Amino acid sequence: MNFACLYTRLQHYDSFQVNQQTAAMSYKKRNDTETNLCTLLIALSHGIRLYVDKIAIDLRQGSCILVLPVQRYTVESSTGEAQLARFTFETFEVKGRALHPVAHPPLLCGYPYRLLYSQVKQVLGNEVWMKNQFCSSLSSSEMAMMQGRLQLILGMMGQLDQQAIDFQNEEKTKMIQHTIQYMEQHYDEDLTVEQLANMAGMVRWQYSQQFKMLTGKKPTDYLVHLRINQAKELLCNSTEPLNKIALQIGFKDEYYFSRCFHKLTGNTPREYANIQLHTQQRTVIDSLGRKILVPQDATRIVTDGKHTLGELLVLGISPIGAAISIMKDNVIYHNKLRNIQSIGYWADPDKIAQLQPEFILLSYYPKDLQELNALAPTVVLDKKFRLFERLRYIAKLFERSKAAEKWITTYEDKVRLVRRQLADVYVTGETATVYLKLGEKLYIMGMNGLASSLYESLGFRPSEKVMHLIEEGEAWIEIQHQQISHYAGDRNFVLASRKELHTVSHCPHISALAELSPGKTHFLDAIWNYDDPITRGRLLEELPNIFKRMI
Repeated sequence: MNFACLYTRLQHYDSFQVNQQTAAMSYKKRNDTETNLCTLLIALSHGIRLYVDKIAIDLRQGSCILVLPVQRYTVESSTGEAQLARFTFETFEVKGRALHPVAHPPLLCGYPYRLLYSQVKQVLGNEVWMKNQFCSSLSSSEMAMMQGRLQLILGMMGQLDQQAIDFQNEEKTKMIQHTIQYMEQHYDEDLTVEQLANMAGMVRWQYSQQFKMLTGKKPTDYLVHLRINQAKELLCNSTEPLNKIALQIGFKDEYYFSRCFHKLTGNTPREYANIQLHTQQRTVIDSLGRKILVPQDATRIVTDGKHTLGELLVLGISPIGAAISIMKDNVIYHNKLRNIQSIGYWADPDKIAQLQPEFILLSYYPKDLQELNALAPTVVLDKKFRLFERLRYIAKLFERSKAAEKWITTYEDKVRLVRRQLADVYVTGETATVYLKLGEKLYIMGMNGLASSLYESLGFRPSEKVMHLIEEGEAWIEIQHQQISHYAGDRNFVLASRKELHTVSHCPHISALAELSPGKTHFLDAIWNYDDPITRGRLLEELPNIFKRMI
C-alpha cells in the first residue's frame, strides 16, 4: 500500500509524563466499527519501557511506535520522569472520491522506529501547550497543525523502511557481506581475492571496488586486520612461539606477520604481549550492587556461556573459557568455540583456576561466588536483562558500547526487512507458542530462546497460557504430551535435536497439533533456541526458509 493513496484523520493528541510507573491504557474505541483507530507513541525522553500486550519494548529518545487498536499497553520510566507524545488517528485508503478504512498505515506495528530526536523535535515544535502534562483537547487550528505533523512523522517512519528495502535490493552488497562472513570464519586459510570475488559472482576489480565502498578497506587489508586481531588474543592467552601463532592465523611467514603486526599496532608482537601484562584497573558495578575492581584491558576472560558467550563474541571479545559442554555442536556458532576451553556445564572453580583468568563474567548468581572472586574479579549479570540490555551492559564493561549500538541498529534494520519479506506469510498479532522436545520430555518456552525473537521482534503474541507463564517469570516449563494442545497458538513452533527432527512430526500428540493449526506448524532445529545476538541475527536470515517449511 502506498502512502500517497492514504488519508490520515487525527482524533486525539496529548503529551504526558511518566513517573516510576504510570499506567497508560490504549485509546478506547468509541464503538466496534472503529477498527482502524491506531495510536502512535513518541518517546521524548530516555529511559522509557513500553509494555505492549505485556511484552517489554525499550524506547530511546526519538523512538516512534505504532500500536494497533486490539493492543493494550502500559508505560514505565527508569529515570524517574519521562515524557511521551501520543497521537490517536484513523487511516483510510483513498479510492476515487471515497474513503475506505484500513487497519493501519503500511508500517510495522508494535516495533520501534528509531528516528533522530532532533528531527522529531523539529517536526513537533516547542509550543507551550506541548509542555503540558496532559492536553485533552485542542482547538481546531491546533488539531489541523498536529494533523500535518502526524503525517510528517509517519512519512519519516515510512522513509526509514524504504531505506532498508533499498539496501536489501542491492544484491552485490549482500554477496559481499557473505564473503566477509566467510573471511571471518576462515581467516586462518589461504584466501585470495580471486576466490572471494568468485564467491560473490564478480570479477576481481569490481569486487575489490565494491568491497572497499562497503568496508572502507581493500579485501587484503581487511583480511590482515582480521588476522592481527586474532593474533592479539593469542599473544595474551598463549605461550606458543611466534611462528606457530603466525600459522594459526593464516600467515605462512613469521617475519611478514611481525611486520604487519607492527604496522597496525605500533608494537612488535612480543612488545604488545608485555604491555598487556601491565594493565590499569577500573571499577565496575554488577547487578548485585557490588563495586568490583577489574583490569582495564582484561583479555583472559571466563564466562558461563548461555547469556554471555554470544554477546562477547559479537563484540569481538573471545573468552579463554566458557561453559560450553552443553553447547558443543548445539549452537549455530559452534565453529567459534574451537579456541575456547570448557569449564564444564556451569562455572566450575577448579577448571576455571587452571585457566588463570583476569575476569569472570556470569549470567547467574553462583553458590560458590566467594571462591570465584578469589580466582578473579567476578561480575554477575541481572538475570532479568533482555538481549539489548544484556549486550549494552556487557559492552559497557569492556568499553565496547559503540560496537553494541552498531549491532543493535543493524539487527533492527534486519527485523524490518524480514518482516516486510514475510508480510504475506503471517499477520502481526498472531499468537505463537514454542515447544521444545528433548527425548521423551516436552517443554513450553516462555520469554526465552526462539520465543524471544518471535515475541520481541516479529510481532507475535504468546497464547493465553504461555502469557501466564511469562507473567509468573517462568523461562520454560515441562508439560505432559497430552497437554500440548492446551498451550497452542495460532502458529506453533516445535524445536527438536537434529536426530529427532525428521521423526518428531510423527509423534501422535505433535501430529495432532499440526492438524490443529494446518499450514502454521513449523519444525526447527533446537540450535535456534538460544537468545544470544549471533543466533538471533542469523535466525532472521533463515526465517524466510523456515516459514516455507510448513506442515
